[in-house]
Amino acid sequence: MPSTTLIAVSALAAIVSVAVYLPMQRTKSLLEGPAFVENFGMERCQRISGPAYCDDVRIQRNLNLGFLACDPSLPYRNFAASVFDESKIQENGALWLYDLNKPGTSAEKLSIKGFDGPFHPSGITFAPTSEDGTPARVVILVVNHVPLEVPRVEVLYYYPARKSLVYKKTISSEHFFAANKIAASSSPTVHQYDDTPSFHIVNDHGYNITDWKREYEEKYNLPASSLVYYNARADKAQEVGWRLQMPTGLVSSHDVDSVWIAQGKSGTIDLYKSHTFSAEHQEQKILSADTRQPITITWPGMLNEEVMHTKVVNVGVDYEQETKTLVTVSHPKWNNYLQVAKDKLQNKDVNPSVKAGLIISRGNKYPVRVGETRPKPRKDVVFDPEERPRKYKYQLFLEPVISHDGSEFGSPSAIAVANNRVLVSSHYEQGFLDCNIAP
Repeated sequence: MPSTTLIAVSALAAIVSVAVYLPMQRTKSLLEGPAFVENFGMERCQRISGPAYCDDVRIQRNLNLGFLACDPSLPYRNFAASVFDESKIQENGALWLYDLNKPGTSAEKLSIKGFDGPFHPSGITFAPTSEDGTPARVVILVVNHVPLEVPRVEVLYYYPARKSLVYKKTISSEHFFAANKIAASSSPTVHQYDDTPSFHIVNDHGYNITDWKREYEEKYNLPASSLVYYNARADKAQEVGWRLQMPTGLVSSHDVDSVWIAQGKSGTIDLYKSHTFSAEHQEQKILSADTRQPITITWPGMLNEEVMHTKVVNVGVDYEQETKTLVTVSHPKWNNYLQVAKDKLQNKDVNPSVKAGLIISRGNKYPVRVGETRPKPRKDVVFDPEERPRKYKYQLFLEPVISHDGSEFGSPSAIAVANNRVLVSSHYEQGFLDCNIAP
């Protein structure tokens, strides 16, 4: 008869095995994707020529201009897919400009005045502006992912009147070790002299490509990535969020220092908001980097406020604060995308052996019972969250608007939205998509 200790140890081992096995199976199913990808909605899109191999796209909504971060070396340095060969990198990347006021026209390549270093752009964001109409100057932040170096952030000025980009300064931090996407904060904590905003940045992995532990992070899909906050007045960065699983999409939400994060390998879209939990631990007295005067700053205390399970690998997210429109772009079959990345690494002009599709989704709110996740109300119940908030609430659901198997356009890398128009960039396609997602 087995001893009590043996029974207890066996039961504990069984519990641990189940706890490990179920998440691994869930992730395996997520990365494999469905048996087939349904095709619908592509008639809403047109392919725009100009750039190729783009890692991010953002729309400056005051100007209605799209900016794309593109790099001919991207097939050799796809960090999100952990595919890279630095020996093949020879050319610099660039920012491209697309005028949404002139739909269908080609994008234009921008040069940067006053910048001489290597330039391999990844994430893009803009400093918030309260100017009505056309701002005279736009502050652009770009993650510069130089191979075999810790990524940095380049601060650029864009002057709309002459379509000119001018280099201002570089921001570096040891916490940017695997920096990917970036989102300017709506916080008033802005550099007093050059208008550099505070910002959030995500590391797509928990370890740099030169760290041997990255191999195990990839192999077991470990939630080791982090969220970093840079305070413009302190000129310092700190990690403020941990245990993220390959975040490749980041955008600010409507509350100060709140962000939407697309976590690829968890199959979720997460809303994180900043809270003050402890003034003792979050507040810091410093000598400001701009005015050299003593000030008190507060580091964000990020709390996960909402999780949307999408059952696909999300790679891009955007949020239009004025209309509260949330959009995402996703890989229905992540493993196919990895195969495309491996094929392109060998020859970026090759026709891949598989197709990497895309799904564009839009957030819609439905009333539901508190404690339930039913996307639409029952016919026999009046759902009114405003009159009975304790029993009913509005809940956000992501619903596909456009889906394609990748035979026409695939390998999406990011999405941007403005006035029911979305731009979708791609790691491996020539050009990008301009789509109408109006209901």
